[in-house]
Amino acid sequence: MPSLMRLLTIALALLSVAAAPPARARVAAGETLENVELPSMGGGKEPLVSKAAVVNIVLFWRPNHERSGDTLKQMAECERVFAGKPIHMVAVVSGSYAHDDVKISVIDAGLHVPVLLDEGDQLYGKLEIRQHPLVVVTDAAGKIEVAQPYVKLRYCDIVRAHVRYLLREIDAAQLQAVLNPPRSSFPNDDKNNIVKRYVKMGRKEISAGHCDKALHSFQQALEIAPTDKDALDGVAACDPSKTSISKK
Repeated sequence: MPSLMRLLTIALALLSVAAAPPARARVAAGETLENVELPSMGGGKEPLVSKAAVVNIVLFWRPNHERSGDTLKQMAECERVFAGKPIHMVAVVSGSYAHDDVKISVIDAGLHVPVLLDEGDQLYGKLEIRQHPLVVVTDAAGKIEVAQPYVKLRYCDIVRAHVRYLLREIDAAQLQAVLNPPRSSFPNDDKNNIVKRYVKMGRKEISAGHCDKALHSFQQALEIAPTDKDALDGVAACDPSKTSISKK
């Protein structure tokens, strides 16, 4: 009888785990980015989110990383476009990287926003950020409008569209028009079908244990449809820090 009771207890515990809802992403649209102050490369401390700004842009990146470097350059373009607007923009990097490498990356990209150092990776760990780069756009209260993974094309356009939406310069329909270009851009096939094929391929590659290849497939889908939920979920499911792509 004790053995039977023990088996029943284990079975009930397993059922409760299976029935539990999946944990929500800590950095996702609709969530709130908790404000903290981090040491700045320029000295002193800088808030992650400024309540004095209408829009906050937080760039999570790392030096000596091709995609992060490309993102820094695209965000430098955005920085020029945002000049004079009520926007607070910062770039957050792990404190474990050599300061000289961080400075060189920022200078090469032509970026002039405050660079914040996450000492001990406390913020990265708390937010469970597993991908680089990642651009997060929030309102003044820190509510996330978008957490956009890397895309090679139109990164600044995508970020700018979300910023303009929060600034009420464009409406929801105009936002979607920027995020989802007309299908005429893909005359040989239906855009949604192309995205679905990339996502399906990515899922198969995850199942086969090839997260690096899967991440590339999901990124291909995001190049076409930056807000596709299945592709974004696929990127989040992969941990680039454990794949070969993170070393590029």
